[in-house]
Amino acid sequence: MSRSHLTTDVILAMQDPYMSQIVDGTKNYEFRKYCLKPSVKRIWFYRTAPHSALTHICEILPARTRNPGDPRLEENGLGNAEFNNRHEDWDGYDFAYKIVSVYELRHPISLASMRSEYSFKAAPRGLVYLPQVVAERVAWRQQKLVIGEEGERTSSTMEELSASLEPGNQV
Repeated sequence: MSRSHLTTDVILAMQDPYMSQIVDGTKNYEFRKYCLKPSVKRIWFYRTAPHSALTHICEILPARTRNPGDPRLEENGLGNAEFNNRHEDWDGYDFAYKIVSVYELRHPISLASMRSEYSFKAAPRGLVYLPQVVAERVAWRQQKLVIGEEGERTSSTMEELSASLEPGNQV
């Protein structure tokens, strides 16, 4: 089995209720204390117990920051206003990733399968780059689209992408 990893896809652990909020669209940004590499285009979410499985894939835009002069996030999702206003619960969460689409894996990959079929030693806890073999066996575009439009980007998404690439914004 190949030990190589993709630089475009990462695995992040996610617990409920946050995963449910992403799936139902109330949470439209993923907030992190660290900046993902600019090459990262998708987050594969490992849903913690009781699910203990890779269950969803989200396409994301480059990181938005809240440095002086950066445009504010639209306050249309859970946590966006808190991010903009530097709420104390958001201390250190300086990177916001717009969730463009959400796919549900048609066959979630259980922790047991992750160990036996994909050589994981334990459940993902921090940032893990997706092993190439997972991408080869699970075509992300063939999963169930929950949020987003197949093959399309909305004009607001393109505007956000443009804004995130303006000078002064970290990507």
